[in-house]
Amino acid sequence: MTALNKPAARLLFHWNQEANGYRCPAGKPLRSEWRAFTQKRSRVTKAYTIIYRSSQTDCASCPLKAKCYPHTPNRKIVRSIHEAARDVARRIAKTPEYLVSRCERKKVEMLFAHLKRIMKLDCLRLRGLTGTTDEFTLAAMVQNLRRMAKLLPQGPPLTG
Repeated sequence: MTALNKPAARLLFHWNQEANGYRCPAGKPLRSEWRAFTQKRSRVTKAYTIIYRSSQTDCASCPLKAKCYPHTPNRKIVRSIHEAARDVARRIAKTPEYLVSRCERKKVEMLFAHLKRIMKLDCLRLRGLTGTTDEFTLAAMVQNLRRMAKLLPQGPPLTG
């Protein structure tokens, strides 16, 4: 399944890996090539997508046209060439292991966000490998000292 332009239409069109195309709810194919050219074409646009279109004659006689795409003569779906990798990422995102790793990753990423926004480490002032290492180490030490100050007790109670 791919992300389509209209949320209501997401469940209507199904990707067929073997045929390399979509099928509409009526079972008609959407293809990226409807005619043969003398020179082979890549079908990939500058935005790294492939455009799949239905046949106008299929859409004109279809009883589902009013629900599917009423304002155009035929249906057009734009699919990224990276959609297979996105499908894998979507499947991984539904696993419980991913949810645990996302919570753990958030803890670390919040520390980097604090370094960039609060401590203004978005642009390093020192140049070279040793300069950037020193500057980042100092910022990390300050961050660790702040965390340690919050965790440690405030000191012995005052006696008078």
